[in-house]
Amino acid sequence: MAVLLHPSTVPIVDVFRSLSRLEDQYDLALLDGPEQALATYTQSETAKGIVSDALLLAFALTRQRGRPFIHRPVGSRHGSLDEYSLLTLIGASRGSSPEVALEAARHLDIVSLDFMSALAGDLVRQIELGAVAFDVPSLSEFRAIMGVGDVEEVVVETALTRTGFNFRHQ
Repeated sequence: MAVLLHPSTVPIVDVFRSLSRLEDQYDLALLDGPEQALATYTQSETAKGIVSDALLLAFALTRQRGRPFIHRPVGSRHGSLDEYSLLTLIGASRGSSPEVALEAARHLDIVSLDFMSALAGDLVRQIELGAVAFDVPSLSEFRAIMGVGDVEEVVVETALTRTGFNFRHQ
């Protein structure tokens, strides 16, 4: 299953997607693409901050998880369930949805949520400086998309007033 990502979130996910290539080549120019794409949604300095914070979080998550993430190709709007869980974890790190953050962490096999939440919180603060924002799904919506629990219909609409995810439960 794939989740269709909003164009403004693709550069953020691309930082995580680029990590394996970065570890092989250690060429920071690989992050120029995501940074330039983010600059269309925010100021250049904020884009640099987002990439920097996302990179720190990506390294920490990869080390703690102990296995690679399932990623789609760089630039793809189709996100994997790992990528969806990652975006949900980042958004839920604002503290408004701790049960959703725990569920996303559980799917990602993250043991130490406190440390990851602090790093994700830094990333969210950078993201909120620009026009890149996303709403956190409810626990039932997250579980429905992840295929956990009872099957229910979840309608995903585009948001006309701001950039980001907009989930509506029916």
